[in-house]
Amino acid sequence: MPARDASEWIAVGDVARRCETTVRTLQYYDRIGLLVAERDDSGRRRYGPEHLDRLRRIQLLTSAGLRLDEVGAALDRQAGRPLVETYSEQVRLLEIAELRLRCQRTVLAAVTQILREHPDARVPAGVVAATMSLDRTLLRHPGVENPGARAPAGLEIDVERVITTYFNWKAHAVQALLLVENEVPADSRSGRRLGREWQATTEYALRDQPAGTGELYRAMERSDHRWPPEDRVLHQKTKDFLDRCLFVAQQK
Repeated sequence: MPARDASEWIAVGDVARRCETTVRTLQYYDRIGLLVAERDDSGRRRYGPEHLDRLRRIQLLTSAGLRLDEVGAALDRQAGRPLVETYSEQVRLLEIAELRLRCQRTVLAAVTQILREHPDARVPAGVVAATMSLDRTLLRHPGVENPGARAPAGLEIDVERVITTYFNWKAHAVQALLLVENEVPADSRSGRRLGREWQATTEYALRDQPAGTGELYRAMERSDHRWPPEDRVLHQKTKDFLDRCLFVAQQK
């Protein structure tokens, strides 16, 4: 046990109260090596200020949706590094967690809209699950981690616009898939509405952007064989239907 004044040690119950958790949770974290307590001569768990700091960082990351193994790996990477690097990485992790929630909200909202328009529509098994994993989709698209590395020379990429466009496409593609699966035609009210929204998304992606942005998007679409499998399948199943919806929406 490290040399420490007895008054500096904190009992497991006090830690639980201070950090608004449970003794059972602390025992579990200790058992899996995520937050290993010291022990006194009687074998009782004791914690110091550094344990409380680690616990609060664990709580911050788990509240953002990270799994315990992801949290442990992140904290291990941060060990011994300057504080600015530690907190910078936590910002990045929270940004990714925020994107996960945004992706899930986008997909669920898209499904909900179709169900409002077609209350008896079937939601095929796996539709939501197959389109909600950010880790297997957006974060694995070529150039997402470093968009500038794949952009043509002199073309500055608006990362937020790319991500927003991706989520908009995801919503439209999910809705298109549900309409196709439920045999709702492109010239239906839902199809026309979807066509108008798809046109607005396309215009948003290109509005006030540097020359060459449109060709960059077209090149990304032509290279769909390099997309993550979930997005490639979704794109292939819905592209023609979205094009028909767009055509119908543009008719007078």
